[in-house]
Amino acid sequence: MSTFIFPGDSFPVDPTTPVKLGPGIYCDPNTQEIRPVNTGVLHVSAKGKSGVQTAYIDYSSKRYIPSVNDFVIGVIIGTFSDSYKVSLQNFSSSVSLSYMAFPNASKKNRPTLQVGDLVYARVCTAEKELEAEIECFDSTTGRDAGFGILEDGMIIDVNLNFARQLLFNNDFPLLKVLAAHTKFEVAIGLNGKIWVKCEELSNTLACYRTIMECCQKNDTAAFKDIAKRQFKEILTVKEE
Repeated sequence: MSTFIFPGDSFPVDPTTPVKLGPGIYCDPNTQEIRPVNTGVLHVSAKGKSGVQTAYIDYSSKRYIPSVNDFVIGVIIGTFSDSYKVSLQNFSSSVSLSYMAFPNASKKNRPTLQVGDLVYARVCTAEKELEAEIECFDSTTGRDAGFGILEDGMIIDVNLNFARQLLFNNDFPLLKVLAAHTKFEVAIGLNGKIWVKCEELSNTLACYRTIMECCQKNDTAAFKDIAKRQFKEILTVKEE
């Protein structure tokens, strides 16, 4: 279901159905009332195997603003006695990553990250006028849940709308198109960053170029042809 929605509008979803909230939607912690906070197109997915729907607002924005539970990819830009300073987007305020925000972390067992390292994390606090905080584990289970340092691979900067579509829209075909050509690992950040890694560097480069071109053209009907051409060009260069 897709509906154009404004801030303050009623949320057109059955309140008895469990729903996972994405960007542009706020849940009041006191009343549990769900409200849209951005103007755009509301997308609500069908129930999955778990019986949970996913809802998010597709809105136009070039600047990423951290929101609780957002998945993000950040770059370590500084270290302090108890935390790291992390950049989520150029020319935007940095966020904080505590040494304790990792699985099994303790005062004696702390991660050793360097400036320039990439991390995949979840926004855990995002208050106005305060520095947002991120964490590299699932606080409900204590496990990494796929978060942590991202080694090797390539990072791709995309627009925020493209990142939201890739993460929340199950019908968005890009990942299935890439999977038809190669095995790969991927991390998608709602701050407009995608990390991809394959066993072979040539396939990683082909994935990088495919994602970049698909983002620029944003025509889902052309994704298969784009991927086929990019992988073919890389294979031709490799053979030469």
